[in-house]
Amino acid sequence: MHYLPFQVHLSNIRGLHSNLLAVHHHLETVKPHLLFLTETQIRCPSDAAYLNYPGYSLEYHFMQRAGVCVYVRNDICCQRLRHLEDPDLSTLWMMVDTGMDKIVYACVYRSHSGDQETTRLFDHLGIAADTALHRHPDAQFVALGDFNACHQDWLFPYQRTDHAGREARNFAVSMELSQLVKQATRVPDIAGHTANCLDLLLTTDPDRCVVTVSSPLGTSDHCLVKSVTSFSPPDCDSRGERRIWRYKSADWDEMRHFFASYPWQQVCFSSENPSSCAEAISDVVRQAMEYYIPYSDVPVGSSARPWFNADCAEAEKRKHSAFLAWVDARDRKAPDLSSKKRAFNHAAKSYKKALRKARFDRISHIGQKLSAQPSGSRAFWSLAKSVEANFCRPTLPPLVRPDGTLAHTAREKAGLFASLFANNSRLDTGSSTPPTLSHCGTSMPEVRIRNKEVLRALCRLDVNKASGPDGIPAIVLKACAPEFNIAAIEKDRMIPSYIELKLSVIEPTAGGCAGRDESCCGARRVLGELSSLCYSAMTGILV
Repeated sequence: MHYLPFQVHLSNIRGLHSNLLAVHHHLETVKPHLLFLTETQIRCPSDAAYLNYPGYSLEYHFMQRAGVCVYVRNDICCQRLRHLEDPDLSTLWMMVDTGMDKIVYACVYRSHSGDQETTRLFDHLGIAADTALHRHPDAQFVALGDFNACHQDWLFPYQRTDHAGREARNFAVSMELSQLVKQATRVPDIAGHTANCLDLLLTTDPDRCVVTVSSPLGTSDHCLVKSVTSFSPPDCDSRGERRIWRYKSADWDEMRHFFASYPWQQVCFSSENPSSCAEAISDVVRQAMEYYIPYSDVPVGSSARPWFNADCAEAEKRKHSAFLAWVDARDRKAPDLSSKKRAFNHAAKSYKKALRKARFDRISHIGQKLSAQPSGSRAFWSLAKSVEANFCRPTLPPLVRPDGTLAHTAREKAGLFASLFANNSRLDTGSSTPPTLSHCGTSMPEVRIRNKEVLRALCRLDVNKASGPDGIPAIVLKACAPEFNIAAIEKDRMIPSYIELKLSVIEPTAGGCAGRDESCCGARRVLGELSSLCYSAMTGILV
């Protein structure tokens, strides 16, 4: 079985606000499975939706002068381990299930605090790691982040060991962790300062992990650390396909002739199980749709044209080339090291300007398209909704809970609506007992389905509604309603007096009978689309 690399990237972003476009550009172009960011320097916002990016979910622990977060690709199964986190420390714990292995990640940012606070941080990491591995003994453990720790046994160019380095080294030894970052990760801001390795990746399984260092994101002075593991999950990015039907180009006359001449009796009464008959009828209808309606299969989740352009890619390439030239000059101790550093700084600023310009041009282009559409038209709202989804803005604003806090996420808003609905729907019955309905003991010997009523119900279907689980759209049933002649199908066949409705697993489809007369239910039943409302209404009648 072939597996793709599991990519985990780490960067000290030095302010997520100022480098947000660079982060989004990296997510769109590289598409890592996990992107950990430290030193986000954001107070916990009232609504973090503007930080999101399509295709990724965001987990964060923001603090004013510190903070960490992680962007998780939507095809990754993960769980936030909040019980291991300390609200006063910049840590974020999560467990990822790749389908073959489980990995516990601890993202850490250690600010330049005192020795006592440093000792407290590593004590917490040790206790939390023991707790996580005790609960998940087969999981791999990875601690990564900006530790701001110097130890002479870890990489160049350390000539000394500080207190944070000793604590980090003791933590790694006690947990049997290996440090895999072998290059300097911090780009010095001031000429004459040495480049240090402050971003570490400690893991319990170093043999299956390869770590490289790339140019910084945005204007950050920390390099991007890329980790690629060899036990990678399967290619979950191979998304399914969605079928788009072109109804305006359909050959409706040939489709009606197909349905009119089809031997429906062999299909409708091929089994005593209504579910089997329904599946057979649905297969026939879908077969006719493929014959007479042009269609195309498009990948699910395919997005519109990205906001960045070729200038962004070229600017990023120049920045990375300048970074590699500066690293080479630094390793060789070349005399032109300062000029290489200035060239890299200039390329990084040009890259950031290119991202801003591309974003501004994209927004201006969308604004022009919106202004060209008639206000309130279907095309206007379709474009507005796609723009809203692309910018990750929720349709509903944050809602106030009864305790005064705000509900931001879709799950929180749905829970709030559900609780309000439940509270408003309660009946105060006092001490009275609910009424009981006695069994009437009657039965209905036959169910009459009149062809005119079925035809009328099919012609009233709303073609703008989405199709149901069977995949048959309402426009097909409405356009070919006369050909679904119930009387012709059943003229030589008597319906059994007893049908076990509980055996049916058919779900209602678009144009169901909710809020309509019983003829609609009969039409959908004969056509194989037995709705749950019809089942609940007739279960107590048929015996």
